Amino acid sequence: MREAILFILSEIGLLSRGTEKLMEFNKYNANIPYFTRLDYVSPICQEELFMNAVERSYYYSISKYTSNCRTLFLEVSRILNHLLAITTHGIDIGALNPML
Repeated sequence: MREAILFILSEIGLLSRGTEKLMEFNKYNANIPYFTRLDYVSPICQEELFMNAVERSYYYSISKYTSNCRTLFLEVSRILNHLLAITTHGIDIGALNPML
């Protein structure tokens, strides 16, 4: 009976860490570090998506240079994520030094 009551009262947040509840009471610029902690492989992608949503909700336009820099960082991050996936797969199937 006690487990059922605890199950009803519990609230599941973003990735079961309670991040959504923590972010509800902060300003948008105080929430950026939460996205870094949610995705430890490529946090710049998470931060860019959040900032894009904030900028669109406030109807804030960014310069072309800023947009190009963000795209460059996202593409470099995407390439690095692929390299990480390939090397960790190599380690999983028995390769000794793909990370080197």
